[in-house]
Amino acid sequence: MQDPQQIAAQLEQTFHKIHLENMLGIPILNPHIQVQALGFQEFEGRVLGIIITPWLMNVVLLPAAGEDWSTMQLGDKRPHKFASRTYKFMLNDIDGIGLCQTHSLYSPMRDFSSHEQALGVAQNFIDNLMVERELSEEELVDEELLGRVMRGEETPEINLDDFDVIEPMAAVTTPVRGQNEDQILVEKKISRRNLLRGNLR
Repeated sequence: MQDPQQIAAQLEQTFHKIHLENMLGIPILNPHIQVQALGFQEFEGRVLGIIITPWLMNVVLLPAAGEDWSTMQLGDKRPHKFASRTYKFMLNDIDGIGLCQTHSLYSPMRDFSSHEQALGVAQNFIDNLMVERELSEEELVDEELLGRVMRGEETPEINLDDFDVIEPMAAVTTPVRGQNEDQILVEKKISRRNLLRGNLR
């Protein structure tokens, strides 16, 4: 297994580079937020943690030693069960890291007034991820539907894209002062994979 702190350092280096080379001048950036990796640790043989950037906050999951994700297609989604609940992760390929799975917590990051606030939210998520709790009625429905979809059962009434926002901290795109409709439209069209990689231009 790779060292969690080395993974965190590599992620920070990669996303600093994305920030400087791909993201400067993009209107979705929150100038109060810095690039920082937080809470990286071993979880069931894998490495898990959160990457915070001025444009997103994602949980990052890396494969265990000997675990092969190369048969999956980029963008494929898989459920992972934690003590608190099940979350769906998407396969990505990050420079310097390789194949990993990510779960979006916030994107964009405009609701945060400071980097310290973002750190507190990220730490709270990691702390509670490993703690068993009783799911709400809405979360129980979400988990049941997610399980049916992942098992390939017939669910024609379900829009699979809806599962991108079943987590309790999903972000909603709303206009802010100084932002025009064209900027909002651009944000809505950005895929999660492209946003993660700074592929916006």
